[in-house]
Amino acid sequence: MPALLNRKRTRERRDRVRNIRFTPTAAGIIARAAEQRGQKFAGFVGDAALAAALGDQLVGSPEDDPVRPLVEALEAHTVALNRVGRNLNQITAAIHRSTIPDHAEAVLDRVDDAVRRSYELMDQLLAEGVPHGA
Repeated sequence: MPALLNRKRTRERRDRVRNIRFTPTAAGIIARAAEQRGQKFAGFVGDAALAAALGDQLVGSPEDDPVRPLVEALEAHTVALNRVGRNLNQITAAIHRSTIPDHAEAVLDRVDDAVRRSYELMDQLLAEGVPHGA
């Protein structure tokens, strides 16, 4: 039986109400699963629907997912790599104008190193694997 989970409160209130229909069988299964997790029926359905919309498996509340910090770090890393890409575009534009900056070679070396380390990080994450909801 899974551990009882209390959904972490977020700044955003759950104030939207939606009426949905269930078969008696589905309602019974969902009610038992909610009870096993120590949740109310509506809270369980809301968490499950949000997890499904986000492409996740239900692990309590999506805010409780232990993989979430990793995903947020990877998203931040992606933003940083996008900045690198913009800088490369600027260097390329300078090269096309025949105004190659003196430090272009050093910047390109650093970019190459950053990209290499990014791929190493991704390879490491894939090799180790992070069980979802672990």
